[in-house]
Formats: sequence, C-alpha cells, structure tokens
Amino acid sequence: MGPPQQQAVLVGLLLSGGKAVPMSGLIEAVWGFQPPKRAVTTIRTYVWRLRKLLDPLEAADSSVLQSAGDGYRLPTAPSAVDAGSAQSLMKRAVEQRRAGRAQEAGRLLSACLDLWRGEPLSGVPGPFAARQRARLEELRIAALEEHYDLALESGRDRLVVPELTDLVGAYPLNERFRCLLMRALYGVGRQTEALDVYHDVRKLLLEEQGIDPGSELTSLQQHILSGTPPTELLHGGPDGKQDRRADLLVPVGSRRFRVPPPAQLPSDDVGFVGREAEVSHLCAALTDPARTAPATVGIAGVAGVGKTALALHAAHQVKYAFPDGQLYADLRGVAKVPADPSAVLAGFLLSMGVPPQVVPDSRDERRDLFRSMLDERRVLLVLDDARDTEQLRDLMPGSARCGVIVSARSSLPGLPLSAQVCLGRLTLDEAVALLEKALGRARTAAEPGDARRLAEACDRLPFPLRVAAGRLAAHPEWSVKVLLTSLTQDRGRIDGTGTGTGAGAGIDTGTGMGTAALDGPAGQGPRHLMPDQLAPLGRLTATGVPDFTVRSAAAVLMVDEPTAERVLEALRADSLLGSSGPGRYRVRYVARSVATARLGRYDQAESDRALRGLLEHLLATACNAFALAAPGDPVQDAFRLRATVGMSFPDFRQAREWVRSEVPTISGAALQAARRPAGAAEDLLPRAVDLLIAVSPFAGAVGDERLRAAVPPLVRAAAKRNEPRTLGRAQFLYAVTAFQTGWPAEARKYAGLAISSARQGQDPFIVRQALHGLGMLARAQRRFDEAVTHYEKAAAMAKRWGHLSGEATSAINAALCRALAGWADEAPPDQDEAPERWHAVENVPGHACGLC
Repeated sequence: MGPPQQQAVLVGLLLSGGKAVPMSGLIEAVWGFQPPKRAVTTIRTYVWRLRKLLDPLEAADSSVLQSAGDGYRLPTAPSAVDAGSAQSLMKRAVEQRRAGRAQEAGRLLSACLDLWRGEPLSGVPGPFAARQRARLEELRIAALEEHYDLALESGRDRLVVPELTDLVGAYPLNERFRCLLMRALYGVGRQTEALDVYHDVRKLLLEEQGIDPGSELTSLQQHILSGTPPTELLHGGPDGKQDRRADLLVPVGSRRFRVPPPAQLPSDDVGFVGREAEVSHLCAALTDPARTAPATVGIAGVAGVGKTALALHAAHQVKYAFPDGQLYADLRGVAKVPADPSAVLAGFLLSMGVPPQVVPDSRDERRDLFRSMLDERRVLLVLDDARDTEQLRDLMPGSARCGVIVSARSSLPGLPLSAQVCLGRLTLDEAVALLEKALGRARTAAEPGDARRLAEACDRLPFPLRVAAGRLAAHPEWSVKVLLTSLTQDRGRIDGTGTGTGAGAGIDTGTGMGTAALDGPAGQGPRHLMPDQLAPLGRLTATGVPDFTVRSAAAVLMVDEPTAERVLEALRADSLLGSSGPGRYRVRYVARSVATARLGRYDQAESDRALRGLLEHLLATACNAFALAAPGDPVQDAFRLRATVGMSFPDFRQAREWVRSEVPTISGAALQAARRPAGAAEDLLPRAVDLLIAVSPFAGAVGDERLRAAVPPLVRAAAKRNEPRTLGRAQFLYAVTAFQTGWPAEARKYAGLAISSARQGQDPFIVRQALHGLGMLARAQRRFDEAVTHYEKAAAMAKRWGHLSGEATSAINAALCRALAGWADEAPPDQDEAPERWHAVENVPGHACGLC
C-alpha cells in the first residue's frame, strides 16, 4: 500500500469507523503537531495513489475513497477491518458468557485472538498509529485474560498451564495473568508452585515498584493457604458476576503497572445541615442491589440552594459501595462557555491511568474507551452544575454497577434517572443550625431572635447564610443585630447592586432572590465582593493563568502565604475560585467577568507585571529543584534569574513533588508568556523557556502531558523574536519533547537547530546538552560511530567547565557505544578517570536515564 506515510493515511481512514476525517486530522495522524509545509499537498498525493490502488477503474473520482469537505471518507463495514472484528467478537463473547453460554463465548474469544498475526500496524509511523497499537495491545491482553479465565472455569486447568507460564514470562507485572496461573497450578494439585508464583511477583513488585501485590493476588494466596477448593476460586461478586479488583492496570509497552483508583471527590462540607430525607432517598437509589442500569440521581434547584453540597455529602455517604473509584467534574453549566464533554472525558481517562499518548482524539472514541474502562467496575461519578442533557450524554457510563450524581439548575428531561430531588429552602431550624455551625452556639444563643430573623432575611438559602456567617465571623465585634439592621436599611439587597454600604455589604438577600441575585446578570457570578477582594482577584486574573497554589498566588499578590491563603479562601467562598485539592485553587470562568466588570480591564503592562512576578517565583524555585536533580550542572548559573529567592527543598523527592503539584501553574504561565505579542515584555518569554528547562529533569517522573504541550507555542513565539539564545533553548526543549514522544527525526532536526542557535547566542550549555541528546538519538538508531562523536564532544565541553557528572554521563555513554559497536579494544583516551566518573553519576538522581 505504498510508503509508510501513505500507509499512515490509509490507517487513519480505515480506523475512523467509516466517518469523514478532516485534512487536519490526517495531517496530525501522520506528522503530529509539527507537519511539513507541504503537508496538505502530500496528503492529497497519497489519497490519489490510494484511489488508484483501491479502485483502479475509478481513480479520478473513486466511490471507494470519497471526498468529504476538506478531508476524506473511506466507508467500510466493521467486519472489513480486523480491529473492528476483534472488538465486536470480544463484546459478543462477554455477552455470551454472561448469558451462561460458555462454549459459544470460548469460540468467539478464539476467533478474536486468531486475528492477531504479530504487532498491529507494524512499521506505520505517526502518533495515530502509535495510539492504535497501544489500544489493540490492550484489547489483546483483555481477550487473553477472558479466554484463560473461561478455560479455568470450564475445568481445563492442566491444558492451559504451559500457555499461562509463557504469558507470565512475557508480561511479568501483569497480576491478572499471575492469578490465572496460580489457579491453574492449584487446580492440578501443584499448590507449592502456585504459591511460588505469588512470592515471585511480590518480590518483583517490591523491587521495581515498591508496592505489594493487589487485592486479587493477595486474596487468592490466602484462599490457597487455607485450602479453599479450586472450584470455589472464581471470585464471583455479590451479583454472581465476575468481580474485578479495584486496582487499575496501566499498559506501558509490554508491561502493566498498577495505579490506585481515582478518588477525586472534594471534601464533604463540615457545615452541612438538614436534608435528611433527600440524603436517604439518594443513597438508597445509588446502592440499590437490584438495579439493571447505572444508578443515576439528579439534584435540581436555584443558585445558592446547596446542590453541590448535597451531591458531595451523598457521594461521601455511598462511596464505600464504589471501591473502583470516584470521579468528579465541574461542568460549569451556567458559565458562558460550559465544560467541553470531550475535555472532561480526557481528564477522566488520564485520572484512571490511561497514558496521555493513548487518549483518543475524537469525542466518540474517548466516550467508548471510557465506557469500556468502566465496564463491570464500581465507579461513582459526580457531575456538578450540568447545563443540559446533551452535555451529559457522552459522560454517562454503561455499566449497571456504576453510580452517577448530577446537579443542575433545572431538571434534565430525557436523562434516565433512578431518583431526583428538587431542593427548596432550608427549614427555619435548619437555617439557624447552619448559622450556629459557622458562628458557634454561644454567639447565636446570645441573640436567638435576631439569628432567626437573619435566617429569614437570607431567604433560608445556604449560600447567603454562609456569606452572612462569614462576615460575622470576620468581625467578632459585630452583633447579629448590626448585620440585620444593615440588611433592613438596604431594603433587603446588599449584594453590591443596591445602595447600601453597611456592615453586611456582600450578601444578596430578599424574597425575590433567584439566580441573578446570586450570580449576577447572564451568570457573571457573585457581585458582593469587598475592595480588599477585588484587587487580588484582578491581579490573579490578569496573569491569564487558571491554576494557583498558595505559594504561587502569594508571589503574584506580593504578600506572605498566610495572607494569600486568606484571600484565596475568601474568593473561593464567593464561588470565584474552585479548589482542586488542599492548597490549590482554580480561577473560575466567572471570575474574569466579575473582575472586568468591577475593576475594568487590566492594561497590558499591569498584566505583564503580574505574570512576571509569577514566572520569577516559579523559576527561582525551579532552579533550587534543578540543583538537586543535576548537582554541579553549570547550566543553572545561566538561567536568567533575578534576585528572587524561591522555595528550597531538603531532598530530590520533595523537589519532584513540588514540580508535580505546580504543573498546571508552570504550563499555564509558559503558555501565557508565549502568547504575549512580539515586542511587548521581551523578558517574559526567556523566563518561561528557562522555567521549562529547569523542570525538565523531573518531566519523566511527573509524566504530565501539559508540560510537553507548552513547548511548541514557546518555539513559535521564540522564532518570531530576534533573540537566538531564547530560540536555541526553546528548540532544545522541543528536541527533548520529540524524543520523549517517539519522533526521532524531529528530535534530531531540532537538536541540530538548537546547537546552531545556541552557538549564535553564545549559550554553550545548551550546545553541550544538545550534543549529548544527539548522541542518545544516534545510539537508539544504532549509529554508534556518530553517537561516540557527539558524546565525546559533549564530554569535552563539560570537562572544560568542571562539570563532573555531565562529563561522566557523556563519557560513559561513549564507552558503552564503543563496546556495542565492537570497539571494546579501543580504550577511550581518559580511561583512568572512569572510577571517578561512575562515582559522579551515582550521585545524580535518576542517573540511570542518562545511561539507557
């Protein structure tokens, strides 16, 4: 079917399920996010050739390969593609097994496995083919697990022992294969060998992962030790179906690694009061053992009535029934731009351990993979603030063992619900109890009548009650009556829209309070902000970065951390910030609208100052982390850092955890610097590039795709500026990203460009790093003579600077390449220094990466 890239185009069309693939999709499938200039012309040439191959008689206007918009469509039946047939056979086999037709299920599984004739799409380039290879390998492993589990259930223990032994050797970390082999050995009376399998995998997991085996292996070992009959080792759940363990297995190459199930629920509200009947109704529906479809419950009500609090409270009450994980998403239904279901699906897949490069591109494929991963698992989803049924359609699981809690401003017609509650106001006693929890019993007991009147003035709605309690807590010298008097003077509206400026300014009350009273016109969010909240909100939004920790926010606001945390908590209480975890805050969409409406739009200079403060803090801290990851590396002296003093870390592990926690802020700040127009704030882009270089030693351990995604915009922005030093560093970052993503040609190209730009910009540190990278690329492609040349040049440069660990890493790699090339007799010129080199490398965290 032609050259490899032409095959990649055909693969993209065949595996699209007969749907039209736009030109941009085909280009990304073949070249990723850095296509050549003539990519469109090249794709059209490949399509023309494919038409001649597929339908020679109608090559000019093929009915087989059709034009569709600016792209193409290859209509094929699912059975015409082996990948589609395999997926269909696997699905039918599972259905037949559940129906009790084991023989038919076994036949279908055998037919499915017979379709594999080696590695799928072998030799086909491009990121799309790589994702499909990973997907099909996962499908094959799942089919093998099902096939051998069915064989053991049918009593064919002795026949499958040799095959399972071979599979365990091929996939040593696959705990499911280990379980199947243990069951097979135990079933034929080889109890000691079955226990040996457990001890072997336990030792392997402890050595390579530092973890114990999962619950299924451990439980199986205990059953064998206690003499449980082999026929009872089927691990059936309470509903009689096969029960999967809570651990998630993530495929990485030929191995599979165990990750904990997701636990994304925000914390339960300690001040939650009332709603006993609603909680009981929701929990009963979510845990109903007789359900035949996913338990889906809905919570509807006006703004401020406590929908999210009830959803989270109920979720925490029933999460014991969903041990395979809990997923949470804020769908921003009332925002001008609600959450994209495709992006939400991608976040769910990543949190369940799917590697970023395996996450499908299209929304339909993400939905299908998500539902496949949830099949037969017990996972709880909390979908907060939904806009409508259409937004929810692709987020709903298919497994009856899952549960879903949906909250929305209004009911969701068309969504199949097991139960639904429409929240109203709290009772008067519940409203007073909420004030009591927030203020303390002594304060409300001292003014019981005024406390009840304040509850009524707040319309007995949780949100304004909390705001009122917050104001009173912030001013202990105020009495409840003082705040109540202010409300009365302001005619029941003190949300900043009325004329009142009393002590209680900041609460929207009144009997007419609805969505607009709490959220402002057109869903612009709360408007009851005090001046001491508005200025910090404006400065945070001016950076353009959506995610902050307390430390990074303190740098932007130019205050200490306790002050920053108080400000952030106040903004979070006003629904302008979200919290994705302890100490982490997310700027909500409505915050920008509120800041602009109340303060006016920040000018570019002020926005640049805010972003500069953030970048300087991040870069200073990243330099301290870099010093632990690469001790003695002189490149840290070349970072363009001002006198800012960043955080320090006692060890490499804590530095790595800081990078992991700050990935959203680091990537967001880098993208904002890249988006600044050329000629404005020229110092921001160099800081952003240096920041990503400083955290690059941790990228592999952190494994976050957002760091890599920030690199291409930096390269494009640097290319527009006449500053070779910044451009060389950005090109070097891109070369590293391309190497990690599996694009050696791109990595080689940009490493060469980085060397040229760095030499022009008199940046020898990047020249050395790029030379070492070229050595790694050449070695990976078995061009050992070229690799030796690059490594030795890099080692010589490091030696001139006294960079011992850098010299050691490059020189030892050069020696290894000599040995691989068969030049073992040719001793390197400075062989006597080898022991010192090994000692230097051993003192560098993660040194093994440099030697691989």
